[in-house]
Amino acid sequence: MNRRDAICLLGVPAISALGIDQRRWPRAGQRGAGRAPDVDLTLTASPEEVSLLPGAPTRVWRYGAALHRGPASTVSPGPGTYLGPTLRVRRAQRIRVRFRNRLTEPSVVHWHGLDLPEAADGHPRFAIDGGGEYVSEFEMANRAGTYWYHPHPHMRTGAQVYHGLAGVVIVSDDEEDALGLPSGDGELICVLQDRRFDTQNQLVYARTGDVAVSGRGRGMGMGRGMGGDMARMMETVSGWLGDRVLVNGRLRPVVDVARRTYRVRLLNGSNARIYKLAWSDGSPLAVIGSDGGLLERVRRVPMLTLAPAQRADVLLELSDHAPGSEVRLRTLAFPADAAGRIGMMGDMSPLPQGAPIDLMTLRVTSTRGPRVRLPERLCDPPAVWQLKADAPVRRVPLTFMRMQWLLAGRTFDMLDVRPDETVAAGSTHVWELRNDPNPMGMALAHPIHLHGPQFRVLSRSGGGANALREGIVDTPAADTVLVLPGETVRIQVTFSRHQGLYLYHCHILEHEDMGMMRNLRIT
Repeated sequence: MNRRDAICLLGVPAISALGIDQRRWPRAGQRGAGRAPDVDLTLTASPEEVSLLPGAPTRVWRYGAALHRGPASTVSPGPGTYLGPTLRVRRAQRIRVRFRNRLTEPSVVHWHGLDLPEAADGHPRFAIDGGGEYVSEFEMANRAGTYWYHPHPHMRTGAQVYHGLAGVVIVSDDEEDALGLPSGDGELICVLQDRRFDTQNQLVYARTGDVAVSGRGRGMGMGRGMGGDMARMMETVSGWLGDRVLVNGRLRPVVDVARRTYRVRLLNGSNARIYKLAWSDGSPLAVIGSDGGLLERVRRVPMLTLAPAQRADVLLELSDHAPGSEVRLRTLAFPADAAGRIGMMGDMSPLPQGAPIDLMTLRVTSTRGPRVRLPERLCDPPAVWQLKADAPVRRVPLTFMRMQWLLAGRTFDMLDVRPDETVAAGSTHVWELRNDPNPMGMALAHPIHLHGPQFRVLSRSGGGANALREGIVDTPAADTVLVLPGETVRIQVTFSRHQGLYLYHCHILEHEDMGMMRNLRIT
């Protein structure tokens, strides 16, 4: 057993005991490692202050990037926002990322939706302390699409994302280039996140003691403040909701746009809020891509349900709009119970699930731009989209017991992995995600995310009528699927060719931090 294998077996707490310098360990390698990378950058997480609202600046945590090698377009900072820079890379590029942690607590970067070697994926056992550095090297294997990056330390993912640590990754390739989709000024990136501010413009989040651990890092502990603040505790169990929704870190932004076709890249970067998106003028959303890139054909829908961590690429046609007209992106009203409920108190947040909100305004100018007409077929379906009738089936109930969210009756343990959570590299399985209410009838919608390649959503059953279902666009290129209360969703997964320990979990970040996360071993 070599040093790295011993460390992976023993876990990160053993690193100090072995005398290994966390500031330089480890390096995640793959094919091409050792050769000069096509892209070499440093990504730093650090405290900053940003003016988000009138008055005092807001203290945030933010990613910054310095490009050492690669095209100048690789790093695109977003001015006046807490979001990290947008990173633009191409398929097959060799990439090196030096992550530097300048926070006062451990952190690690997860590249959400990317199919990466184990040590580059962002497992919480690889979190490094403040002042440390972690170097990852990998080859970009994903199709063109919209992905993102965010922290993934156990029990602190929700807090770190909420305080600003997130950014978009855009992958391009030759297949997508051939379509001539809008780019440059014809592309709008929209990261949707809800936040809560105090009177001094500082972010309000559940206190540290409210999401605690008992035993070996599992469940809701009886932390300080719970006895006198039951409402906040219940909010945390349900998932933390803000009272304002920001787009790219700005409140209800107004954007001047030309009379042309736009590509709108949507990302739900919220901790727990679900959006039911629509255009104010009644235009359908022309969905051309989902979590894992282009769909085979355009899907036109009147509204689009987007759960935490999900992405969608849509085309917006403004060529025929009059100068001075406006189109608003909004989230439509739906009953809060569509996302489920915990206890008899219902949704106690200041802006509950399902509240109708105008998110941003597009103001049409007199400038004209190109109009894009797409072919009937956008891409050739990848082989992994094919149905496998003989794939083995695994049933994963999603349950709530003793103030804990459970996956198949289990909560997270840093190194624990069971036989039914062990699969062969490249094998194809069907997972049946069953959202069971507890004996009291309590259940919430859960966006379930698998690390690694995207999967195909096969079917939905049960759950009864639900206002969120009408906006769900299930695809063969998903890495996060929303499972509604009482519903059973079947997905077909072809697992990564990379071996090692990966994760699957609920992407309501408070649920993940409370232990609704499990290891998945690929052998």
